Amino acid sequence: MGSTAKKIIGVALIATGLGAFGAMAGLSAFAVGTVTYGTLITVTGLAVLSSGLTAGVSGDDMPDMQSVESYAGSKLQTQKTNTAPVPQIYGKHKMAGNIVWQDTNSSLNSDNSTNGYNRDYWAVIVLAGHEIEDINYIYAGEDTMNSLGSDKYETEYVHVKFYNSSASTRDIRGINWCTSSGGNEDTGSVYGLPSGITIPANTAILCVHQVFDADENKNTALAGITAEVEGKKIRTITNSTTISTALSYSTNPAEILLDLLTTGLSVDDADIDISSFYQAKTDCNSNSWTCDIALMQQANIQSIIADVLATCRGKIFHSESKWKCKIDTKSQSVADTLTNDDVLSNSLSIAMAGSSTIANKVIIKYVNPSDEWLSAEKVKEDSTLQTYDGQTIQKILDIKGVTNATHASELAEITLNTLRYSEDSSANRVKQTPLMITFSTSVKNAHLEVGDVISLNHTLLDRVRQFLILSTNNDQSGVIQISAREYCETHFKDSSGSYLI
Repeated sequence: MGSTAKKIIGVALIATGLGAFGAMAGLSAFAVGTVTYGTLITVTGLAVLSSGLTAGVSGDDMPDMQSVESYAGSKLQTQKTNTAPVPQIYGKHKMAGNIVWQDTNSSLNSDNSTNGYNRDYWAVIVLAGHEIEDINYIYAGEDTMNSLGSDKYETEYVHVKFYNSSASTRDIRGINWCTSSGGNEDTGSVYGLPSGITIPANTAILCVHQVFDADENKNTALAGITAEVEGKKIRTITNSTTISTALSYSTNPAEILLDLLTTGLSVDDADIDISSFYQAKTDCNSNSWTCDIALMQQANIQSIIADVLATCRGKIFHSESKWKCKIDTKSQSVADTLTNDDVLSNSLSIAMAGSSTIANKVIIKYVNPSDEWLSAEKVKEDSTLQTYDGQTIQKILDIKGVTNATHASELAEITLNTLRYSEDSSANRVKQTPLMITFSTSVKNAHLEVGDVISLNHTLLDRVRQFLILSTNNDQSGVIQISAREYCETHFKDSSGSYLI
């Protein structure tokens, strides 16, 4: 083990608040890599990103999704790697972290002479590349560490000091470490920690000290350190016209999406349609839909945003020079009523997916805090449909931002309903896949946008039906092409007719 320590280098990532760390000295050298974020295409009226739960009757999976099993497991494993990014945490999680410096030295702790400890282990673990709201618990292995106040935690052989964040870099010799029972602490210089090790600003860290007692044959292996964290403090949406300047912890998907757009992609507030994001926030609150997600793998920002959208059946799109957000939810008002005169000649196309290719069983995988934050699943299947189809056709959706069983159940049932059911003229649920339509219209209907519900009265339809617009596009001639899926209130109800949300 070399005695020369190198400075930890904070590297700003493109359009993000995350950081990457350079080589560290200690037991081994390792680094944390960068995340590549892309850009969003700003085409007026185009549905840039949407949840795979709302895209169409096929319910396509979200892109680039890490499986919930892998995600839940890796969250609990301390990283010592040069490829994983420093996490960015939204909502509540049980997390491990990235070790950015570690060392052992048998002469640093005075307890050696009195207690027989023959080895001390020191480490700096980065939990997040930003300020976090709070830590609820810290665990050493399976043991919940005792909280001593002042952000100090201990077991008999493990001592931890938590630092939320700092506006400037921190030297490990200048900050306090806990080193013995009862929460005794002193600066790293007192304990002989090496010079030249600095922690970049705006990082939440754990300073860990563990001791080994070979004489008593106790604590002969390192205890894995994890923490239950309340994550990033972000700007919240106060009302339909105001984004707060103060930072606050939030689990609302709409506010997380706003943070990803403004801090992740540097979208100006002037380019945000605050009213639509506020309505999306209100819809998520009404449905009790939340998002708890840790960004801890290399991914493009489109995939990250799609992961968040999956928790709330949401869509983000660019329309009228603004970024907008909408939630596919119950009781949506009709934006406009269209007739034959609004549909350009011979442009209406109507399709219905064959039931033999559409799922009659939907499995939602999510993270379950009640089971050690591991993977769990909720299943919704329809035996009547399975008998009708003559087989069981299942669809599995990994939604790692969901951490509530009721939330997962609601998404599973609404997804199955959207895939397999429509309704009759009396709003009764019928065993029929929803209609999909495309048509062309004139600039008269340029105000229509993704997420709007329209009513269409057309001779090719048996009656007036409602449709949810999935995408719009216009060419240079001014013709607007609209794709839509049938919108039914029964999609948000269970088989007895009671609302799920």
